[in-house]
Amino acid sequence: MKKKSTAFTRRIFAKTYNYRKTFYLLYLLCFFMLNTGCKNEQETTNSSGKISPLKFKKIDSIYLSGDINETNKELDNVKRNISNADIEDLTYYYYYKGQVSYKDTVLANKYADSALSLYQDVAIQKKHKIGYAKALMLKNDIYITFRKYDEALEAFFKIKSLLKKEGNTILYASYMSKIAQLYYLKGHFKQAAQYNYDTYKILINVQETPVNVQNVFHLKQGALNNAGFSYERTGILDSAIFFYQKGLAYIASETTKQLIPTIQLEASKLVFLDNLGGVMLSKGDFVLAKKYLEESIACNNYQEHKSKGTAYLKLAKVYIQLKQFDKAEPLLATAEKVNNDYITDIYEIKPRLLKAKSELYLAKKDYKQAFLYLNEHNRTLDSIRNAVNKLSKTDLTLKFESMQDKQDLQLLAKANENKTIYLVCIGIFVFMLIPIILLINKNARQAVKSKEATQKHSEELEKAMSHLEARNKDYAKMMKVMAHDLKNPLGGMVGISNLLLEEDRFSKDDKEMLQLISNSGENAIEMINELLNSGLAIENEVLTKTSINIQQLLRQCTELLQYKASEKQQKIIMISGGPVTISISREKIWRVLNNLIVNAIKFSPPKTEITVVLQRLANSICIKIVDQGIGVPQADKQKIFEMFTSAKRPGTAGEQPFGIGLSISKQIIESHKGKIWLEDNPNGGTIFYIELPLT
Repeated sequence: MKKKSTAFTRRIFAKTYNYRKTFYLLYLLCFFMLNTGCKNEQETTNSSGKISPLKFKKIDSIYLSGDINETNKELDNVKRNISNADIEDLTYYYYYKGQVSYKDTVLANKYADSALSLYQDVAIQKKHKIGYAKALMLKNDIYITFRKYDEALEAFFKIKSLLKKEGNTILYASYMSKIAQLYYLKGHFKQAAQYNYDTYKILINVQETPVNVQNVFHLKQGALNNAGFSYERTGILDSAIFFYQKGLAYIASETTKQLIPTIQLEASKLVFLDNLGGVMLSKGDFVLAKKYLEESIACNNYQEHKSKGTAYLKLAKVYIQLKQFDKAEPLLATAEKVNNDYITDIYEIKPRLLKAKSELYLAKKDYKQAFLYLNEHNRTLDSIRNAVNKLSKTDLTLKFESMQDKQDLQLLAKANENKTIYLVCIGIFVFMLIPIILLINKNARQAVKSKEATQKHSEELEKAMSHLEARNKDYAKMMKVMAHDLKNPLGGMVGISNLLLEEDRFSKDDKEMLQLISNSGENAIEMINELLNSGLAIENEVLTKTSINIQQLLRQCTELLQYKASEKQQKIIMISGGPVTISISREKIWRVLNNLIVNAIKFSPPKTEITVVLQRLANSICIKIVDQGIGVPQADKQKIFEMFTSAKRPGTAGEQPFGIGLSISKQIIESHKGKIWLEDNPNGGTIFYIELPLT
């Protein structure tokens, strides 16, 4: 009952928004007049406090290379020269000490508290905003480690307010990456992927300097990798591959510049190769998976490192699939050894190891051991997921809005410390409340009347739509009759013109006219056939579905259309991940596949390849038709699936387009609860996608 009352109150106040806005403006006007000449106590102090990373450039480089011991050693050397009054350098020192103490969470928390203790004075917070933001970010990592998500969100809110005012792009990008991590922990992988990609885009225009080049590289490659990993968790493997390959290309470009230490480049490269190998393992491409994973392990001269833990694990799973158990077992042991370094298991490494061991023993037919490891896997996974259950129930957006409201209220309370002004405002509020209540009551009565009028209008509109639908069906039937009747005289016209073309008594100009008549007639007949096949976009036919091997259907279609492609010396290549059976209308899906492949032939130049790919996803299948043709202009992409669209062009050999086939295809796919769309082919041409549900 309480929730219902609250919702009703919100609706009533929404209807009186304009009146409330007038009241608030009057309130603020009175407040301003009463306080004219008073000093603004919230005047923002100019922030001159900037962390001076030049002193820490060497430490920065060592830390990003992953050498924790050497980082600690250099930090201890620097600490001797830092004064207790030097807020900036002390913050930087505590920040790095907290980062390198990740194994000892108690010690890391101690350094975070030491950093925050420097900013107990509000004046220091205002003067050194960047330092304060870094101290909060260090403490935020501790909150997430101990799963204190409410405190973490509050710290994020403070950091966001500081960075917006300060304009430090690199630190803001670091903040964005941590927000992405929070969304990942929450299980909202698409939002995490978007935040990571936004982080990368923020850093694209950052001017790299000798001081920040390693930090920018670290954040960029991390954003690309985490975006790909988040998409991998959602099952959108093509997007994951895109970001992993983009990351490898970025590392290659930075390698040629020779500004980043080799050990740091290799550390990043091995992670991308590891994740790329994992995607190929998920797709069942064990050859490519093995190649990428072995390249990952080979980085840094085969030195064992915690970052390679998942690569060992995935390569072991490849060998399990290949029945090479003698190679899988030592890899699992190595994976377990190096992964002991992880304190917070946000990527669920331990349960994945247990699952892989269960799969190994199952493949070896040791069912008892397989069962024991599977049970332990389930218990461990439940423990991890229960631990983050509190976060999964938290709406981050609403939480930030709540904090913003709380901050606004605090600022308003501080601005109204004068009790006399407060009493005057209360009096104005009480005075204005009476007409507001009257207006609310009036608006509520008007809302009831409006609702009744709307309902009556909706009923009348529904009747009109039903009548219009019936008339449309009548028109469709009439058009079908006309189309059928037109085919006979057109067929006769084509036949007569073809007979006359065989005779020798006509001049060259006459034969050209006869050929034009024949071609025009054939085009008209083909267009009429497409109209008849489309059902004139009016009638909703009942689908008759049967279980069909879509791989076999696709193969038959490509083989039959190879003859047409051969006319333009084109080649159709089919790639499939294996047989898949789904429930579809064979005739209608055949029509869609035929239309898309014929379009690819029509709009591709001679001597090119057309690739047809069948992929099985988690809950659906995806078919891609990839051509190297003339492509689709950006302005026509939104119109290409419309009936009788103007977005049509002749084929590369002058083939006549009608602009109907794609509209029919879209209707058929949507009637199967599927999706159809197109994208530009990076190598030139177009890629058409069809996605159909498995059930």
